[in-house]
Amino acid sequence: MQTKPYEVRYDRRLKIDRPFLHIDYEELSEAEREEFELICQEICSKIPDQIKAWEQEYNDKYESLKEADDEEVFYQLTDELNEISSRICDLNLLFLYIEGTYISQSIHA
Repeated sequence: MQTKPYEVRYDRRLKIDRPFLHIDYEELSEAEREEFELICQEICSKIPDQIKAWEQEYNDKYESLKEADDEEVFYQLTDELNEISSRICDLNLLFLYIEGTYISQSIHA
């Protein structure tokens, strides 16, 4: 049984599918390249919406942070904001890795 030269796995942290090549891109057949590129395009089309969702969550937590009276709550929210920022960064990097360019439109919530 031959395994596929690539796969798509759901990334629970980023809440999006990610493509993974198991061989060099140049080793893919023409049909495999077309199929893989289509999958990558479908994934890239979902990244801006996911970034918007993370940005909205960030903004909501930031508003809560501004009103935090408890030091423990303040630090918890700060940690959560840092994690969301990291996820947004990773989604931007995934888009750059797949497309070879930055997201061209403003997608801020």
